[in-house]
Amino acid sequence: MIIRNAQSKDSFSISKICKNDLIQLTNKDEIFKNYEIYKSCMYMPTEEKFCNLIEKYLNEKSIKIFCCKDKNKTNGMIVVSFIEDNKIEVFGIAVDTLHQHKGIGSFMINNLIEKFNLKYILAETDNDAVGFYRKNNFAITQFEKNYNNTKVIRFKCELIK
Repeated sequence: MIIRNAQSKDSFSISKICKNDLIQLTNKDEIFKNYEIYKSCMYMPTEEKFCNLIEKYLNEKSIKIFCCKDKNKTNGMIVVSFIEDNKIEVFGIAVDTLHQHKGIGSFMINNLIEKFNLKYILAETDNDAVGFYRKNNFAITQFEKNYNNTKVIRFKCELIK
C-alpha cells in the first residue's frame, strides 16, 4: 500500500468520503462565527476588522462567501468576486488548522470551477500560500508591492481553464 498526500485531483473523492458541501453564506451572524478560520488569510486580523470586511462584502453584489461544511462543522471558507461571466478573483481562502493539508482548499476551488463553469481564476497571495496555488496548477508571477512604505514580495496566481 502506498500512502501519499492528497492532491487537487483527489478533491472529488475527498468530498465524497468527507461529505463536504460548499455552501454560500449570506447571513452575517453565521459568517461572523467563522472568524477563527478566516483570520489566517487576513493581514493583522482582528474581529472588528473581520466584521467590517464581511459587512463590506455582503453589500457588494459581485462578492460571494462560501464555506465548506462536513457534518454541520465549517472546515473552510472562500471569498470570491465574480469579475465577469466565468471569471472570479479569490479575495481569501482559509481552512481550519485541524483540517489543513486534506484537500479542502482544493475542493473549494474545484467545486466553484464546476458549479460556475469557471474559465479563469485570479488570486494574489504571499509566500505562505503560494504553494497551495502552485499545487492547484495556477501560473505564478512574483512581484513587489508597498505596504506602509515597506516592500513585500507578493504573488499573482492565475488559473486558465
